[in-house]
Amino acid sequence: MPDGLIDTNVFIHAQTHDAFAEECLGFLEAVASDVLRAEIDPIVLHELSYALPHYRKGMTRDEVAEYLLAILAWPGLTGDKSLLAHTVERWRTGRGLAFVDSYLAARASQEQRRVYTKNVRELRDQGIDVPEPLPHRN
Repeated sequence: MPDGLIDTNVFIHAQTHDAFAEECLGFLEAVASDVLRAEIDPIVLHELSYALPHYRKGMTRDEVAEYLLAILAWPGLTGDKSLLAHTVERWRTGRGLAFVDSYLAARASQEQRRVYTKNVRELRDQGIDVPEPLPHRN
């Protein structure tokens, strides 16, 4: 059977003292030590990027990025970890670059693709080919 998918709420509950905290923390410790395996989806990483500062008040973008990179290093966590780490690094250093734009830039860079967007400057600043104006039917 393939690895199960991990949801954002497992990470969030592990940051709290609620009824699920101990269970979620134990599960994450098992994934971190490669006793269990779970796949992280880009959308979960995105959700964590904005949810964590709400649960850990005062957490900076840099601290969130450090946490995300740390979990991506866990041997039991699977997924396209290289792409996701590249996304987090772009998000961390992108001077306010949105997480989704960071993901698109990382993926476009990795796959040598362009991005169709009206966030032209932000993506071009990331070295991405962004057609302006958008191509259309003649």
